[in-house]
Amino acid sequence: MNLKQIKYFIVTFILIGATPIFYFWTLYQTELNAIQSLRETEAKHQLNYSQNAINEISSELSTSLRLLSDSRALLQFIQSPSLKNRALLESLWALTATNYSYISQVRFIDTNGIEQSRVDDINGEIKVTPIYQLQDKSKRNYFLYAQTLKAEEVGTFGIDLEVENGKVVIPLQPTLRIFTPVEVADERKGYLVFNLDVYEIIEEIDYSIDSHYNLEFVDLEGYYLASKNKEKMLGNLIEERDSFNLLIENPNLWRAMEDRNIHNFKDKKHFYAFNKIALGNGFEGSELYLLLTSNIKVDSSGTDHKLAFILYETIMAIILLVILSVIISRYIVKHRTTSLESQLALAALNGMSSIVITDKNNRIIKVNDEFTRVSGWKESEVIGQCPSIFQSGVHSDAFYAEMWQTIQENQSWEGEVVNKRKDGTLITEILRIQAIMGINGKAQYFIASFVDITARKELENCLRELSEKDMLTQCWNRRKFEAEFSKLTNKQRLTPEVKMSCLAIIDIDYFKRINDQYGHDVGDKVIKNVARILQTESRSIDFVARIGGEEFAILLPNTSLKEAEVILNRLRVAIHLADGSQSVTVSGGVTDICDCGEATYKRADLALYESKTAGRNQISCFPSSEMDQIA
Repeated sequence: MNLKQIKYFIVTFILIGATPIFYFWTLYQTELNAIQSLRETEAKHQLNYSQNAINEISSELSTSLRLLSDSRALLQFIQSPSLKNRALLESLWALTATNYSYISQVRFIDTNGIEQSRVDDINGEIKVTPIYQLQDKSKRNYFLYAQTLKAEEVGTFGIDLEVENGKVVIPLQPTLRIFTPVEVADERKGYLVFNLDVYEIIEEIDYSIDSHYNLEFVDLEGYYLASKNKEKMLGNLIEERDSFNLLIENPNLWRAMEDRNIHNFKDKKHFYAFNKIALGNGFEGSELYLLLTSNIKVDSSGTDHKLAFILYETIMAIILLVILSVIISRYIVKHRTTSLESQLALAALNGMSSIVITDKNNRIIKVNDEFTRVSGWKESEVIGQCPSIFQSGVHSDAFYAEMWQTIQENQSWEGEVVNKRKDGTLITEILRIQAIMGINGKAQYFIASFVDITARKELENCLRELSEKDMLTQCWNRRKFEAEFSKLTNKQRLTPEVKMSCLAIIDIDYFKRINDQYGHDVGDKVIKNVARILQTESRSIDFVARIGGEEFAILLPNTSLKEAEVILNRLRVAIHLADGSQSVTVSGGVTDICDCGEATYKRADLALYESKTAGRNQISCFPSSEMDQIA
């Protein structure tokens, strides 16, 4: 081979060989970047879901703590700590601990640090602490911190170990305590304390995390406050565990976590997502890190295998280039002209999601098997059709107009869509539409990929309803009532010209006497019967909720006070005339809803008190205008 031939060979090899080599390298990088991008997006969603779950738990606890600190039962106990009042208070606390599995202890501690009453939830069993076993907590750090709180302020002192009678409880029980001052007539009487089981909180949140993710709480010094691996928790308190610290185990990750502009990190082994959070809702001193770790290694064996396969193909291409340069040149030309179609076919055939490919006129040209399985449409039935045949009618024309405007501006769109299957049933999807641009800069194809999340949405809706329903009566619970009541008061505040709405509070007369005489089973039956009548005899637009033991609240939207009084008296008579072994009557108070929810609730409560003092089995009204005259 002469020098000229060698030069020709080198030039030919470079010109022809550069394209396939660059193609394989690009294919590898594209695939790896796609995997990393998907992992980052998935981790972000998981992290946001966990953070929302934590915020929801914090909100529930803060609300429950404030409600219990202002409860009539606690006030009566403080003013008169009789056995009767103690039993009433402890039964209310037991109900709260039962409703929230992560509350392990409810206590009232006086200003001297002495426990005055205490209820424990031990493995689902409620235990009331006898008076002689109540302890002195005046030396505990969290009590000293509680004394610094202002009135109505909710505080927490971080996570530490449970201590009984000066000794650490074995097995170890990591506990988070939240508390709020209890004041009567502006005089501090003590503190209401919730002890929270950290393990239960993790289980409450962790059920939503995918199996290849691990969720952990880390304090501002790098120690693990909560983790599935219980052996490495609380290194700041347990000497033999002090080596379990992110600053020691992974200093690069710790530096990234301290940088507030960074929210994810990856090394050779794992991918991490994290965020610095606070429990919120008035909790003080509760900042910590939420750390989500992927158990799938970044350099997984599957990735290495694909890299080796790409290298093998490259070597074979080089050999073929040397032997059959002309044939390979023709192959490269053909490959370049059909590369776009090949990529589209590969995406449709190998994708794990349902795929629909349309041309530049938005006519379907290809679907994959997963689409057929999920939607029920065969490929032959949809080829040439517009994707509008899948529309369910749930979304407006403005929704689709905004979607296509986003695609034109960003070449992609992603969101949640409700479509319909071939049989007409609805399907909820996470849909992504990607535009494939041509050389002229215009969209030539559109690739739509979606995942069916119908079952998950139904489960979310079911869980949401369960969390808002009272277990005994199937009425709405106090949490749902407060949300609906807030909507009405906000509507009055923002648009005061709307039609009047009313709030009624109904209480079963002599309910304690029924409980004492016939037992709690009969008492529960009475509550359920009253709830059933209130629900069946109320109007469809009325909102009925159980807000206390034997106390119900009714929201009557678009109803005048006079109409509300007629409706409430009808319900009162229906309850009194209902069949039953006990003669049950109710008393009620009703008022019109103004822009101040607290004032509205107070008027309704005063009206109820007026009915009680006037002999019971009646409805009293307290218009907002009378409150203005009193003021």
